[in-house]
Amino acid sequence: MNTLKATITALTASEHLSILTVAVGDEPFHLLLAEASNAAVGTNVTLAFKETEVILSKDSTITSANCARATVQKIESGIVLSQITLTYQGMSLITLVPTLTFNTLAIAEGDQVSWMVQPSEISLLRGTNGI
Repeated sequence: MNTLKATITALTASEHLSILTVAVGDEPFHLLLAEASNAAVGTNVTLAFKETEVILSKDSTITSANCARATVQKIESGIVLSQITLTYQGMSLITLVPTLTFNTLAIAEGDQVSWMVQPSEISLLRGTNGI
């Protein structure tokens, strides 16, 4: 599970859904929650998302609301899946990509890549961050 520290910067909520905008450093991320949230702007939170939900791209053509640039720190190729460790704002993120697909990307350790995760795939961890 990947986690990122963030701060809530905006919140729109209906009776059953919420869209939160958070800042990870100075980059905005958006979360779509299937619940009404009463979190306050300015609250520190922890974002969580599965390694299998991270999408990689060598170029910067982006079609997701949540995308950023990171450096490839480590590549571990397996028969079925490859595990790629990224460095993003001093934190490590892990993505699992089918090896056949990853091999077509021609990504190497040290490369700058774009990574993205859909707003509906990010969760807030509850507990120590006041949510």
